[in-house]
Amino acid sequence: MNYKEAGFREFYHHFVAVPLKANLLPLIKDYPWIEQADHILTYGYMDQECGMTLAVLGTAKETEDGFLVIDGNDNVHSIIRISTVAEDEATIITEDDEALKKKYATKIEMLRGYDASEDVEITREMDFLDPFRHEIYVDDVQVLLQKDGMRSEGCWVRITGIGKNCVVGTLLNEPYRDFGCHKGDTISVFAEETADGNVICYSNVETSPKVTREDLMDGRMLEDAVAEFKKKCDEESLLGLVEILRDSYVWIPCQLTWSEYDQKKLVEIAQRISEDPDAITSRELTEYYDSRLMPHIIKSGDHYQLPIFSTEEAMGEFGTRFSKIQKHILDVISLARNNEKKPSKIVLNLFTDPFVIDSEYWVLIEKMKSRIEGE
Repeated sequence: MNYKEAGFREFYHHFVAVPLKANLLPLIKDYPWIEQADHILTYGYMDQECGMTLAVLGTAKETEDGFLVIDGNDNVHSIIRISTVAEDEATIITEDDEALKKKYATKIEMLRGYDASEDVEITREMDFLDPFRHEIYVDDVQVLLQKDGMRSEGCWVRITGIGKNCVVGTLLNEPYRDFGCHKGDTISVFAEETADGNVICYSNVETSPKVTREDLMDGRMLEDAVAEFKKKCDEESLLGLVEILRDSYVWIPCQLTWSEYDQKKLVEIAQRISEDPDAITSRELTEYYDSRLMPHIIKSGDHYQLPIFSTEEAMGEFGTRFSKIQKHILDVISLARNNEKKPSKIVLNLFTDPFVIDSEYWVLIEKMKSRIEGE
Protein backbone atom coordinates (compact mmCIF):
# COMPACT_ATOMS: atom_id res chain seq x y z
CA MET A 1 0.00 0.00 0.00
CA ASN A 2 1.29 3.47 -0.75
CA TYR A 3 0.11 6.95 0.16
CA LYS A 4 -0.98 7.93 -3.35
CA GLU A 5 -3.35 4.96 -3.53
CA ALA A 6 -4.53 4.78 0.09
CA GLY A 7 -4.96 8.49 0.90
CA PHE A 8 -4.14 10.41 4.04
CA ARG A 9 -6.51 8.72 6.52
CA GLU A 10 -4.56 5.44 6.48
CA PHE A 11 -1.47 7.36 7.58
CA TYR A 12 -2.99 10.04 9.82
CA HIS A 13 -2.35 9.31 13.52
CA HIS A 14 -1.19 5.80 12.68
CA PHE A 15 2.12 3.97 13.01
CA VAL A 16 3.64 3.46 9.58
CA ALA A 17 6.66 1.38 8.54
CA VAL A 18 8.30 2.82 5.41
CA PRO A 19 11.10 1.07 3.48
CA LEU A 20 14.59 2.20 4.48
CA LYS A 21 15.95 3.69 1.26
CA ALA A 22 19.39 5.21 0.82
CA ASN A 23 18.06 8.78 0.87
CA LEU A 24 16.53 8.17 4.31
CA LEU A 25 19.69 6.79 5.96
CA PRO A 26 20.85 10.21 7.24
CA LEU A 27 17.69 10.42 9.36
CA ILE A 28 18.71 7.39 11.44
CA LYS A 29 22.52 7.60 11.35
CA ASP A 30 22.59 8.07 15.14
CA TYR A 31 20.22 5.19 15.84
CA PRO A 32 21.53 1.90 17.28
CA TRP A 33 21.54 -1.35 15.26
CA ILE A 34 20.68 0.39 11.98
CA GLU A 35 22.49 -2.32 10.02
CA GLN A 36 19.73 -4.75 11.09
CA ALA A 37 16.86 -2.49 10.00
CA ASP A 38 15.08 -2.51 6.67
CA HIS A 39 12.27 -0.07 7.59
CA ILE A 40 11.79 3.19 9.48
CA LEU A 41 9.01 3.30 12.06
CA THR A 42 7.04 6.56 11.80
CA TYR A 43 3.88 8.23 13.09
CA GLY A 44 1.65 10.25 10.77
CA TYR A 45 0.51 13.78 11.64
CA MET A 46 -0.74 16.85 9.80
CA ASP A 47 1.33 20.00 9.55
CA GLN A 48 -1.15 22.43 8.01
CA GLU A 49 1.61 24.60 6.56
CA CYS A 50 3.77 21.75 5.20
CA GLY A 51 1.25 18.98 4.62
CA MET A 52 1.09 15.36 5.70
CA THR A 53 4.24 14.41 7.60
CA LEU A 54 5.74 11.33 9.24
CA ALA A 55 7.58 11.71 12.54
CA VAL A 56 10.51 9.28 12.77
CA LEU A 57 10.28 7.14 15.92
CA GLY A 58 12.77 4.34 15.37
CA THR A 59 13.70 1.55 13.03
CA ALA A 60 12.13 -1.83 12.32
CA LYS A 61 12.86 -5.12 10.61
CA GLU A 62 10.24 -7.06 8.68
CA THR A 63 9.94 -10.72 9.71
CA GLU A 64 7.57 -13.57 8.94
CA ASP A 65 5.62 -12.66 12.07
CA GLY A 66 5.40 -8.94 11.34
CA PHE A 67 7.67 -6.06 12.22
CA LEU A 68 10.32 -6.24 14.92
CA VAL A 69 10.70 -2.74 16.34
CA ILE A 70 14.29 -1.72 17.04
CA ASP A 71 15.13 1.01 19.54
CA GLY A 72 15.42 4.57 18.28
CA ASN A 73 17.19 7.58 19.78
CA ASP A 74 15.20 9.88 22.09
CA ASN A 75 17.69 12.69 21.55
CA VAL A 76 17.15 12.79 17.78
CA HIS A 77 14.00 14.23 16.23
CA SER A 78 13.51 13.73 12.50
CA ILE A 79 10.61 13.92 10.07
CA ILE A 80 9.76 12.68 6.59
CA ARG A 81 7.51 14.79 4.38
CA ILE A 82 4.99 12.46 2.78
CA SER A 83 5.98 13.51 -0.75
CA THR A 84 9.35 11.77 -0.17
CA VAL A 85 7.73 8.35 0.31
CA ALA A 86 4.29 8.83 -1.34
CA GLU A 87 4.86 6.06 -3.89
CA ASP A 88 6.73 3.63 -1.61
CA GLU A 89 5.01 0.49 -0.33
CA ALA A 90 4.35 1.26 3.32
CA THR A 91 2.77 -0.86 6.05
CA ILE A 92 0.29 0.41 8.63
CA ILE A 93 1.07 -1.24 11.98
CA THR A 94 -2.09 -1.88 13.97
CA GLU A 95 -1.49 -5.03 16.03
CA ASP A 96 0.90 -3.34 18.51
CA ASP A 97 -0.82 0.04 18.45
CA GLU A 98 -1.35 0.50 22.20
CA ALA A 99 2.10 -0.80 23.09
CA LEU A 100 3.71 1.53 20.55
CA LYS A 101 1.71 4.50 21.83
CA LYS A 102 3.03 3.82 25.31
CA LYS A 103 6.59 3.26 24.11
CA TYR A 104 6.68 6.47 22.05
CA ALA A 105 4.35 8.57 24.20
CA THR A 106 6.87 11.38 24.65
CA LYS A 107 7.54 11.86 20.94
CA ILE A 108 3.84 11.62 20.07
CA GLU A 109 2.99 14.17 22.76
CA MET A 110 5.42 16.60 21.14
CA LEU A 111 3.22 16.52 18.03
CA ARG A 112 0.14 17.87 19.88
CA GLY A 113 1.18 21.35 18.84
CA TYR A 114 0.08 20.43 15.33
CA ASP A 115 -3.42 19.39 16.41
CA ALA A 116 -6.13 21.24 14.54
CA SER A 117 -9.30 22.70 16.03
CA GLU A 118 -12.19 20.34 16.73
CA ASP A 119 -14.08 21.69 13.71
CA VAL A 120 -11.17 21.11 11.33
CA GLU A 121 -10.70 17.59 12.70
CA ILE A 122 -14.36 16.89 11.91
CA THR A 123 -13.91 18.09 8.33
CA ARG A 124 -10.99 15.65 7.87
CA GLU A 125 -13.57 12.88 8.23
CA MET A 126 -15.81 14.32 5.51
CA ASP A 127 -15.06 11.96 2.65
CA PHE A 128 -17.33 13.87 0.22
CA LEU A 129 -14.61 16.56 0.25
CA ASP A 130 -11.90 14.09 -0.77
CA PRO A 131 -12.18 14.64 -4.55
CA PHE A 132 -11.43 18.33 -3.97
CA ARG A 133 -8.61 17.97 -1.42
CA HIS A 134 -4.98 18.63 -2.14
CA GLU A 135 -3.16 15.31 -1.97
CA ILE A 136 -0.67 16.50 0.64
CA TYR A 137 -2.28 19.63 2.15
CA VAL A 138 -5.53 17.88 2.96
CA ASP A 139 -7.24 20.86 4.61
CA ASP A 140 -6.93 22.72 1.30
CA VAL A 141 -9.84 22.13 -1.07
CA GLN A 142 -10.45 23.34 -4.60
CA VAL A 143 -13.61 25.42 -4.72
CA LEU A 144 -15.60 26.94 -7.58
CA LEU A 145 -16.20 30.64 -6.98
CA GLN A 146 -19.59 31.60 -8.38
CA LYS A 147 -21.16 34.97 -9.08
CA ASP A 148 -24.14 35.89 -11.25
CA GLY A 149 -23.15 36.93 -14.76
CA MET A 150 -19.60 35.58 -14.45
CA ARG A 151 -17.86 32.33 -15.34
CA SER A 152 -16.98 30.16 -12.36
CA GLU A 153 -13.35 30.01 -11.30
CA GLY A 154 -11.52 27.38 -9.28
CA CYS A 155 -9.52 28.55 -6.28
CA TRP A 156 -7.89 26.91 -3.29
CA VAL A 157 -9.47 27.38 0.14
CA ARG A 158 -7.96 26.25 3.45
CA ILE A 159 -10.62 24.93 5.82
CA THR A 160 -10.69 26.71 9.17
CA GLY A 161 -14.06 25.76 10.65
CA ILE A 162 -17.66 24.67 10.21
CA GLY A 163 -20.70 26.85 9.59
CA LYS A 164 -24.36 25.96 9.18
CA ASN A 165 -24.51 23.36 6.36
CA CYS A 166 -21.13 24.52 5.11
CA VAL A 167 -17.45 24.66 5.91
CA VAL A 168 -15.60 27.91 6.43
CA GLY A 169 -12.20 28.59 4.96
CA THR A 170 -9.56 31.10 3.93
CA LEU A 171 -9.08 31.90 0.25
CA LEU A 172 -5.46 30.96 -0.54
CA ASN A 173 -4.99 32.59 -3.93
CA GLU A 174 -6.16 35.78 -5.61
CA PRO A 175 -8.92 35.09 -8.16
CA TYR A 176 -8.20 36.17 -11.74
CA ARG A 177 -11.70 37.59 -12.13
CA ASP A 178 -13.26 40.28 -9.95
CA PHE A 179 -15.52 38.26 -7.66
CA GLY A 180 -15.34 40.86 -4.92
CA CYS A 181 -13.28 38.57 -2.68
CA HIS A 182 -9.53 38.37 -2.31
CA LYS A 183 -6.71 36.18 -1.06
CA GLY A 184 -6.96 35.92 2.73
CA ASP A 185 -10.74 36.46 2.86
CA THR A 186 -12.96 34.04 4.75
CA ILE A 187 -15.67 32.42 2.63
CA SER A 188 -18.36 29.77 3.09
CA VAL A 189 -18.00 26.57 1.06
CA PHE A 190 -20.88 24.29 0.14
CA ALA A 191 -20.97 20.80 -1.39
CA GLU A 192 -23.91 19.81 -3.57
CA GLU A 193 -24.83 16.78 -5.65
CA THR A 194 -25.74 17.64 -9.24
CA ALA A 195 -28.48 16.03 -11.33
CA ASP A 196 -25.97 13.64 -12.93
CA GLY A 197 -24.80 12.37 -9.55
CA ASN A 198 -21.57 14.32 -9.37
CA VAL A 199 -20.64 16.49 -6.39
CA ILE A 200 -19.48 20.07 -6.75
CA CYS A 201 -17.73 22.18 -4.15
CA TYR A 202 -18.59 25.85 -4.52
CA SER A 203 -18.88 29.26 -2.88
CA ASN A 204 -21.42 31.86 -3.89
CA VAL A 205 -19.46 35.09 -3.56
CA GLU A 206 -22.12 37.46 -4.85
CA THR A 207 -20.97 40.89 -3.69
CA SER A 208 -23.35 42.42 -1.19
CA PRO A 209 -24.06 46.15 -1.24
CA LYS A 210 -22.33 48.29 1.37
CA VAL A 211 -24.33 49.64 4.29
CA THR A 212 -23.79 52.41 6.81
CA ARG A 213 -23.98 52.27 10.59
CA GLU A 214 -27.03 54.52 10.36
CA ASP A 215 -28.77 51.89 8.21
CA LEU A 216 -28.43 49.37 11.00
CA MET A 217 -29.06 51.45 14.09
CA ASP A 218 -32.84 51.05 14.39
CA GLY A 219 -32.73 47.25 13.94
CA ARG A 220 -35.18 47.20 11.04
CA MET A 221 -32.65 45.98 8.48
CA LEU A 222 -31.82 43.05 10.74
CA GLU A 223 -35.49 42.25 11.25
CA ASP A 224 -36.11 42.42 7.50
CA ALA A 225 -33.19 40.04 6.88
CA VAL A 226 -34.64 37.53 9.34
CA ALA A 227 -38.06 37.76 7.66
CA GLU A 228 -36.47 37.30 4.21
CA PHE A 229 -34.61 34.18 5.32
CA LYS A 230 -37.68 32.64 6.93
CA LYS A 231 -39.65 33.30 3.75
CA LYS A 232 -37.12 31.80 1.34
CA CYS A 233 -35.05 29.45 3.54
CA ASP A 234 -32.26 29.37 0.97
CA GLU A 235 -28.50 29.83 1.03
CA GLU A 236 -28.55 33.34 -0.44
CA SER A 237 -30.98 34.76 2.11
CA LEU A 238 -29.13 33.02 4.96
CA LEU A 239 -25.85 34.56 3.84
CA GLY A 240 -27.53 37.97 3.59
CA LEU A 241 -28.87 37.62 7.13
CA VAL A 242 -25.49 36.61 8.56
CA GLU A 243 -23.82 39.55 6.77
CA ILE A 244 -26.30 42.01 8.31
CA LEU A 245 -25.94 40.36 11.70
CA ARG A 246 -22.12 40.67 11.48
CA ASP A 247 -22.36 44.48 11.61
CA SER A 248 -25.36 44.87 13.91
CA TYR A 249 -25.66 46.26 17.42
CA VAL A 250 -28.23 44.43 19.52
CA TRP A 251 -29.82 44.85 22.93
CA ILE A 252 -29.03 42.48 25.80
CA PRO A 253 -31.17 42.14 28.94
CA CYS A 254 -28.85 42.24 31.94
CA GLN A 255 -28.94 41.81 35.67
CA LEU A 256 -27.05 44.11 37.98
CA THR A 257 -24.87 42.09 40.33
CA TRP A 258 -23.37 43.37 43.56
CA SER A 259 -20.44 41.66 45.21
CA GLU A 260 -19.19 42.65 48.64
CA TYR A 261 -16.43 44.60 46.92
CA ASP A 262 -19.01 46.33 44.71
CA GLN A 263 -21.03 47.47 47.69
CA LYS A 264 -17.95 48.74 49.50
CA LYS A 265 -16.84 50.63 46.39
CA LEU A 266 -20.26 52.24 45.95
CA VAL A 267 -20.27 53.36 49.58
CA GLU A 268 -16.88 54.97 48.97
CA ILE A 269 -18.18 56.69 45.82
CA ALA A 270 -21.26 57.95 47.67
CA GLN A 271 -19.05 59.30 50.47
CA ARG A 272 -16.81 61.10 47.99
CA ILE A 273 -19.81 62.65 46.24
CA SER A 274 -21.33 63.80 49.56
CA GLU A 275 -18.07 65.52 50.47
CA ASP A 276 -17.44 66.93 47.01
CA PRO A 277 -20.06 66.62 44.21
CA ASP A 278 -17.31 67.04 41.63
CA ALA A 279 -15.09 64.32 43.11
CA ILE A 280 -16.14 61.74 40.51
CA THR A 281 -17.22 62.22 36.92
CA SER A 282 -20.41 60.79 35.49
CA ARG A 283 -18.30 58.93 32.96
CA GLU A 284 -16.38 57.13 35.71
CA LEU A 285 -19.63 56.15 37.40
CA THR A 286 -21.23 54.93 34.15
CA GLU A 287 -18.22 52.83 33.24
CA TYR A 288 -18.20 51.27 36.68
CA TYR A 289 -21.94 50.63 36.53
CA ASP A 290 -21.79 48.95 33.11
CA SER A 291 -18.94 46.69 34.17
CA ARG A 292 -21.26 44.99 36.69
CA LEU A 293 -24.08 44.24 34.27
CA MET A 294 -24.26 40.51 33.57
CA PRO A 295 -26.22 39.18 30.57
CA HIS A 296 -29.38 37.31 31.50
CA ILE A 297 -28.97 33.65 30.50
CA ILE A 298 -32.05 31.46 30.00
CA LYS A 299 -32.12 27.70 30.52
CA SER A 300 -33.91 25.76 27.78
CA GLY A 301 -34.04 22.01 28.40
CA ASP A 302 -30.51 20.85 29.08
CA HIS A 303 -28.92 23.88 27.43
CA TYR A 304 -28.49 27.58 28.08
CA GLN A 305 -29.13 30.39 25.64
CA LEU A 306 -28.41 34.10 25.57
CA PRO A 307 -31.38 36.22 24.40
CA ILE A 308 -30.68 39.37 22.37
CA PHE A 309 -33.03 41.82 20.68
CA SER A 310 -32.94 43.98 17.57
CA THR A 311 -34.59 46.88 19.44
CA GLU A 312 -35.60 47.72 23.01
CA GLU A 313 -39.24 47.45 21.92
CA ALA A 314 -38.73 43.86 20.77
CA MET A 315 -38.13 42.87 24.41
CA GLY A 316 -41.71 43.74 25.28
CA GLU A 317 -42.75 43.35 28.91
CA PHE A 318 -39.78 41.01 29.44
CA GLY A 319 -37.46 43.98 29.07
CA THR A 320 -39.03 45.89 31.96
CA ARG A 321 -37.63 43.33 34.40
CA PHE A 322 -34.02 43.96 33.47
CA SER A 323 -31.42 46.57 32.83
CA LYS A 324 -30.33 46.59 29.20
CA ILE A 325 -27.26 47.49 27.21
CA GLN A 326 -26.54 47.71 23.48
CA LYS A 327 -23.54 45.76 22.20
CA HIS A 328 -22.02 44.82 18.85
CA ILE A 329 -22.75 41.21 17.89
CA LEU A 330 -19.03 40.34 18.06
CA ASP A 331 -19.03 41.48 21.70
CA VAL A 332 -22.16 39.41 22.31
CA ILE A 333 -20.41 36.29 20.98
CA SER A 334 -17.47 36.97 23.28
CA LEU A 335 -19.85 37.37 26.24
CA ALA A 336 -21.52 34.05 25.40
CA ARG A 337 -18.21 32.21 25.11
CA ASN A 338 -16.90 33.55 28.40
CA ASN A 339 -20.08 33.14 30.44
CA GLU A 340 -19.76 30.50 33.15
CA LYS A 341 -23.01 28.85 32.04
CA LYS A 342 -21.58 28.26 28.53
CA PRO A 343 -24.71 29.03 26.47
CA SER A 344 -24.78 27.05 23.22
CA LYS A 345 -27.17 29.41 21.44
CA ILE A 346 -27.78 33.11 21.02
CA VAL A 347 -31.45 33.80 20.26
CA LEU A 348 -32.51 36.97 18.47
CA ASN A 349 -35.98 38.38 19.27
CA LEU A 350 -37.08 35.47 21.42
CA PHE A 351 -40.69 36.63 21.82
CA THR A 352 -41.56 37.98 18.37
CA ASP A 353 -39.77 36.46 15.37
CA PRO A 354 -36.98 34.34 16.89
CA PHE A 355 -33.82 33.43 15.01
CA VAL A 356 -31.48 30.95 16.69
CA ILE A 357 -27.75 31.54 16.26
CA ASP A 358 -26.14 28.21 17.14
CA SER A 359 -22.55 28.23 18.37
CA GLU A 360 -21.46 26.77 15.01
CA TYR A 361 -22.43 30.10 13.42
CA TRP A 362 -20.24 32.16 15.73
CA VAL A 363 -16.91 31.58 13.98
CA LEU A 364 -18.55 32.26 10.61
CA ILE A 365 -19.89 35.61 11.86
CA GLU A 366 -16.56 36.56 13.42
CA LYS A 367 -14.56 35.79 10.29
CA MET A 368 -16.96 37.48 7.88
CA LYS A 369 -15.84 40.82 6.43
CA SER A 370 -17.74 43.93 7.45
CA ARG A 371 -20.12 45.48 4.93
CA ILE A 372 -19.87 48.88 6.61
CA GLU A 373 -18.57 51.47 4.19
CA GLY A 374 -14.94 52.33 4.88
CA GLU A 375 -14.26 49.27 7.10
